[in-house]
Amino acid sequence: MDLGESIQELLHELQPFAVIGNNTGKTSLILTNYMVFLIIAIALTIVFFVVASRKLTLVPKGVGNIAEWGVEFVRNNIVLDVMGSEGMVYLPFIVTVFFAVLFNNFLGLIPGLKPGTGTLGTTFAWGIMVFVVYNWVGVKKHGLVPYLKSFLPSGTPWWLVWLIYPLEVISHFLRPFTLGVRLYANMYAGHIVLGIFGIFVVMSLAALGPVTAVVGTLSLVMQIIMYAFEVFVAFIQAYVFAILTTVYLNGALHTH
Repeated sequence: MDLGESIQELLHELQPFAVIGNNTGKTSLILTNYMVFLIIAIALTIVFFVVASRKLTLVPKGVGNIAEWGVEFVRNNIVLDVMGSEGMVYLPFIVTVFFAVLFNNFLGLIPGLKPGTGTLGTTFAWGIMVFVVYNWVGVKKHGLVPYLKSFLPSGTPWWLVWLIYPLEVISHFLRPFTLGVRLYANMYAGHIVLGIFGIFVVMSLAALGPVTAVVGTLSLVMQIIMYAFEVFVAFIQAYVFAILTTVYLNGALHTH
């Protein structure tokens, strides 16, 4: 198999396929491979917090220590930084968002597994969830009409209202899409890069030549480096998703 065929096979492996049901319309239930890993990641997130909260001590140990560090990280570096003490009421929601994305991202780094965040449908659905929550918060605090009026920046000249307001509304409704695409694209691209370097390693080992040995060694080194980088990206993407969620919540609470 040449390089082109190997890359095509890699792209095929990254595509979702039905584990239960099919696309012929003969069944109403379709469960894809990515949905399976999404369910596993969510289950692991729940188990993680259940185990962490079973034995609460003044100085947590093991899983409890990791959970406490994660919650404190979200509280101090996301919620308090963006919303101040007012945001503490939304801490459980933002912590859940952060860890759900994080567990899904990390699951995809295990060889043979895939991230639940590896399909646009999943990340877009999460973006819609965030969109619904922060708009509900805004409407609940300000009322529907005042909240909708707040989309127009204060100080906008009356003769520009017809142009600015529709643009603001469109920008607002694009947020779920941009949230989803940002997360999906980073995770999908990372797996393609890791897969390509893996292909180089396998092909170089199969060729057994001095030049291919050098290429294979360099590819292996790059794959290790990129794997470490993907661990970092998995964490950063969970952080970005959580902090944007917090920013949108704060914007809904403090309209201008």
